[in-house]
Amino acid sequence: MPGPQIPPRILRGIPPELQGAAAALYWRHFGAQVLPLPVAARQGVALIRAAMRAERALVALAPSGRLVGIVGLRGAGGGFLDPSAEGFVAVWGPARGRLRHLAAGLYRPGAATSDLVLDGIAVLPQWRRQGIARALIRCAAAHASALGHPALRAEVQAGNRDGLAAWQAMGFRPLARQRLGWPWSAPAHVLRLPL
Repeated sequence: MPGPQIPPRILRGIPPELQGAAAALYWRHFGAQVLPLPVAARQGVALIRAAMRAERALVALAPSGRLVGIVGLRGAGGGFLDPSAEGFVAVWGPARGRLRHLAAGLYRPGAATSDLVLDGIAVLPQWRRQGIARALIRCAAAHASALGHPALRAEVQAGNRDGLAAWQAMGFRPLARQRLGWPWSAPAHVLRLPL
């Protein structure tokens, strides 16, 4: 059990030896948002690993070096996951991969913004309430500020009251709700933290 007094080490980018753990954690938290069709966890993790842009993430490490948290970063040049068909083809082959990629094209991302968007934040369950998310947000804010972004932006499903409360506790303020995600998804809260 981790001790609450030990701050995590935050890295910009995901080292190769941690990319498997990062893909598994990201899939565990965001798999239903990545793909509209059910897939086996091993295929979902393989897709995240094949599509990840390791340089567009921050990771939190325990003192042992274990990856315990991740946040993807999305700016004008794209986000944590490469939206091209290549990752899908790598996992499912040319025909099935391209079909799955076409289905994923139904996903509606947030509107273009000059803010740095947090492309999903995930913390291992046993490491929650240890300050990991706050440490990742602090580093993301410093990174965004250094790049000239005016604010951080996050998106949370409208029904996720705990998630909304957590973002607001970190200083994010809600903007208007938007239709994001899959066509059948409920509106999402968009939140902003000026820097």
